[in-house]
Amino acid sequence: MSGGAARGHDEEPRADDPHPPTPSSPRSDEHTAARAPEHDAAEEQGRGPVQARPEDGSSGEGDGEADTLPLPVGRRAGVRRAVVVIGGLSLSALVLAAGAYGLLSPYLSPAGPEGGGGVASGAPPVRRITLPEGLRLDEALRRISRQAGMPLADLRAVDSRQVGLPDYARGLEGFLFPATYEMGPGTTARGLLATMVQRFATVADRLDLEERAARMDLTPLEAVTVASIVQAEPGRPADYPKIARVIYNRLGRDLPLRIDSTALYALGKRTSRLSPGETRVGSPYNTYTRRGLPPGPISNPGVRALRAALHPAKGDWYWFVTTNPTHRITKFTDKESEFVRYREELNENLGTN
Repeated sequence: MSGGAARGHDEEPRADDPHPPTPSSPRSDEHTAARAPEHDAAEEQGRGPVQARPEDGSSGEGDGEADTLPLPVGRRAGVRRAVVVIGGLSLSALVLAAGAYGLLSPYLSPAGPEGGGGVASGAPPVRRITLPEGLRLDEALRRISRQAGMPLADLRAVDSRQVGLPDYARGLEGFLFPATYEMGPGTTARGLLATMVQRFATVADRLDLEERAARMDLTPLEAVTVASIVQAEPGRPADYPKIARVIYNRLGRDLPLRIDSTALYALGKRTSRLSPGETRVGSPYNTYTRRGLPPGPISNPGVRALRAALHPAKGDWYWFVTTNPTHRITKFTDKESEFVRYREELNENLGTN
C-alpha cells in the first residue's frame, strides 16, 4: 500500500469515538551530534546573496527552497580571487584617470568587446547543485557527487560533527536542506555539506522549529522526523498538513503508525507496494513493528513538510491512502471500513488485485 497509514485491525480506534486525546509522542534522549567549531564555520561557509530560484515553483517568499546559494571556496582560491579583484581595481583606476577604460574592460568581464580574456576567460565555471525534497541521505550524497564532480568517498568521509549540525541532530539525514546551491572552485566536501546544513538551520529558525515543537510536546528531532515522513509520502503538498495530523492522531492513541515509507527506508527500497513479509523487517525505523516515531528522519524534508509537521491540519483522521500514486491523489478517513475500501482502490490502480 503506497502512502497508507495503518495496516492491522486489532488496535484501531472506534469509528464512534471521533475526538482523540491531544497528540503526543515519547521524547528521545539520544542527541549525539555536536556543533562545528567556530573556526570551521568561518572557514567553510559561503558569502553573499545570489539570485533566488524557488524549487517548488512558488514565488519563494518565506520559503526555504527559494534561494540559489553560493557554496564556500577554499582559502587559497579565495586569496587568489581577492588578489585579482584588488589588482584589477587598482589598474582600473589608473586607466580611468587616463580616459582609456576600454583598453582594460576585456580583462575584467567576459562580456567585453572581444568576448573576454585574461582573468575572466581562465576562470573555472560555477557548478549548480540542486537537491529536490525527499531524498534520503545516500541518494543526496550521490546526487551531490555527480553534480559537483566530487568523489562520493570524500562526501561520505565528512565528519558530521564538523558541519554545524543542530545539537539535537543524530547525523546528516534530514538536515541537508533541499535547494539549489552554487559551487565555486576550491569548494571542499565539508564546506559544501556545511552550507546545506546551515540553510536548514536558517529555515528552522524562520519556522521557530524548536519553540513550536516544544509547544506540541515534541523534541526538535521528533518534529524533523515527522516532517521527513510527510515528505517521503507520495501525496501532494496540500495534503502534507493532513498527513501530519494522521501521524499525531495515531501517536496520541499509542497506535503503531504502520506507514509504508518507514518500512521502505528500513529496507533501502523505493517501490509503490510492500509485501506482507517486507512489513515485518526488523528495524527501529519500521513503524509496522514498532510503536512511536522512528529514531530519526527518513528523508531530507523541505520547508512545506517542515511547516506541516509544526502546523498540522485539524481533523479526526487515523488513516490515509494514496489511492492514485500517478496523480498523487490521497484520501483520508477516520473509519476502518473506508480505509479498507481505499486500499482496494489503490490495488486496482496498481493492477495488483
